Amino acid sequence: MQLKKLSKLSLALAQASGALLSATSGTVQAQTDSFGWQVDSAVLYYQETDHRVRAIEPVVSMKKDFGDEKIFNMKLVLDSLTGASPNGAPPANVAQTFTSPSGGTSYTAAPGELPLDETFKDTRGAISSSWQQPIAPDMRLNVGGNISAEYDFQSVAANAAVAKDINNKNTTLSAGINLEYDNIMPVGGAPVGLTRTSLKLPTGDEGEGGPSKSKFITDMLFGVTQVLSRQALMQVNYSISLANGYQTDPYKMLAVLNGDVLVSTANYLFEKRPDSRTKHSLYSQIKYHFTEDVVDLSYRYTTDDWGISSHTLDTRYRFEISNGLYVEPHARWYKQSAADFYKPYLVQGTEVTLGGVALVSFATADSRMSAFDATTFGAKIGKAFEDESEISLRVEQYKQVSQTKNNLTTGDLAGQKLVPDLSALLVQFGYSFRW
Repeated sequence: MQLKKLSKLSLALAQASGALLSATSGTVQAQTDSFGWQVDSAVLYYQETDHRVRAIEPVVSMKKDFGDEKIFNMKLVLDSLTGASPNGAPPANVAQTFTSPSGGTSYTAAPGELPLDETFKDTRGAISSSWQQPIAPDMRLNVGGNISAEYDFQSVAANAAVAKDINNKNTTLSAGINLEYDNIMPVGGAPVGLTRTSLKLPTGDEGEGGPSKSKFITDMLFGVTQVLSRQALMQVNYSISLANGYQTDPYKMLAVLNGDVLVSTANYLFEKRPDSRTKHSLYSQIKYHFTEDVVDLSYRYTTDDWGISSHTLDTRYRFEISNGLYVEPHARWYKQSAADFYKPYLVQGTEVTLGGVALVSFATADSRMSAFDATTFGAKIGKAFEDESEISLRVEQYKQVSQTKNNLTTGDLAGQKLVPDLSALLVQFGYSFRW
């Protein structure tokens, strides 16, 4: 599981097309030479409220310019996640007892509590690298790869991007592709979607279940970067993502409601999502460099064939104080609609038979597939030194507010917030230097 998966394709394009006014990143912008490495390191601490997910993520990125626009990049990421993760069932007015994915233990959610699997844990290691060089006048090629491994997930990816400068190098055209293969190995095997959790086989040998599943993703991106003036730069990107294969979360389930009473937790059903997904995204960004300060504003619209549409507005303003000291406030607003097959619970008689057989093709109660609004507010403070090193500290607060309504006035779910809101604290310490 990853809190946020950065696009390797977008990274390759950014490296291939270059970036003006890059002081907004807070990373030391050293003079280009053919000696030494530029090293950017950071440690991220992420903590959700109510003893939910906690993450610690150290990152080290190294860059070396060999001259003649030949640049090598390498990045190492380690994730450690612990805490309690929602299993998909909603809070109820009665206690709910569940079996862990391994089948070896059980846990109980008290009345009014969101069911959380406290056995949740994950550790991920990932390494990526890329190489950029000119291939023609005013044209650059960037190729790279990535390997990521967790105890129940493995991923291998390769990407390539080209960038062409035109219009006296005031315009850059970019295009790229990323190919990714994922291997999912759920604890206890991949369950058969929309079957009762009590019927899960240890190895998932029947039907669509199995000890492991796979997914293949193709991402393509096309972009234009335009210099508007000596102080302003604008970028517009269009991307499309095609995913085929296993996209169900094997650890998520759905409650079944009979009238206004919850069916026995033994008869909850595993979720199931379509095995294909197409996403389209349009991204625009503008940077304006004042005498010293820099403002960075971006907007992204994303839509897919699962019915999810989202809007993201992100803004940063970097204040240069003095002697390399700066402060960068940050604000982000996000809004998304629910997937067509999102359901906070299933109804017996119309969506599930009395025998526990699903009458719907797909269904998920994963809050990430629901409609919600989210905000992120915070700031980063940093100090650049004359030896081309820099330290920084970023503190942000994330707030997610569900838009799922509960119209039930009687029974086991009456008065409950089907998808509780979420808050999280993010703290990141960074250190950059020349080596």
